[in-house]
Amino acid sequence: MEQEKFKLPDNYKLVWSEDFTKPLDTDFWLIPDCPRRGGYWSPGQVIIENEKLVIRTEYVNGGDQRGYHTGCLIWKNLRATYGYYEIRCKLQNTKGEWPAFWLMPDSLKGKNADVGCEIDIFENAIPYRIQNALHWNSYHSQKKNRHTADDLYEGFHTFALDWKKDSLRFYYDNKLLWEVSDPKLISHTPVKLEISTEINGRIHKGNTPKPGRLFWIGNGIISDQGNKLPSDFIVDYVKVYDNGELSFSDSNFVSFDGYIK
Repeated sequence: MEQEKFKLPDNYKLVWSEDFTKPLDTDFWLIPDCPRRGGYWSPGQVIIENEKLVIRTEYVNGGDQRGYHTGCLIWKNLRATYGYYEIRCKLQNTKGEWPAFWLMPDSLKGKNADVGCEIDIFENAIPYRIQNALHWNSYHSQKKNRHTADDLYEGFHTFALDWKKDSLRFYYDNKLLWEVSDPKLISHTPVKLEISTEINGRIHKGNTPKPGRLFWIGNGIISDQGNKLPSDFIVDYVKVYDNGELSFSDSNFVSFDGYIK
């Protein structure tokens, strides 16, 4: 029996949205410029094009940062706890590329998820796989869910999270992928919203490459001959709804320290 699609309840109220019809407000968005994993996060790769956000991945040949460049957007000061988060976007089947929509606290040093947890609403590191994930305790602890979607690269899709005090529900095209109800896995800590693409390869720490450590995020690498670059992660909109429990805060500071995911 086909799963019934989730319908947004009438009492859920839209409280924040970005439809990318105007230039990015850099007072609101942080656009990192730094080494990141096997490449670089570069502001020039974050583009508004045809009233869509485009995070473009390509090889840059020249200068001090020769290599694979892509990008990221992060809420600068706004923080949220609980709520319903939704993105509508189009992915490319590019090996070694890692698009994601995620929520990040200012610290993951707590030993338990309930006091600070990264919530990955979706990641696509392995072809045709959607991954939802929770990371805490400085990445020493985690829980993951994976789902195969044969239509993943066909047009635009929505990914969403309904985060409440007693549950986390992850959705793909309004169909439930994963439900978490264990109180030990539900964070109650404010987070910033992030939209990003990353490249597999050597891990960087801050602005200094850390040689010798390699990691693998999926099948294939960005230099795969079957890849067509540039590759665009295209976002139509991002929306946040008050699900009856959402709270916003403004921390009034920029927090980005090149943390390793």
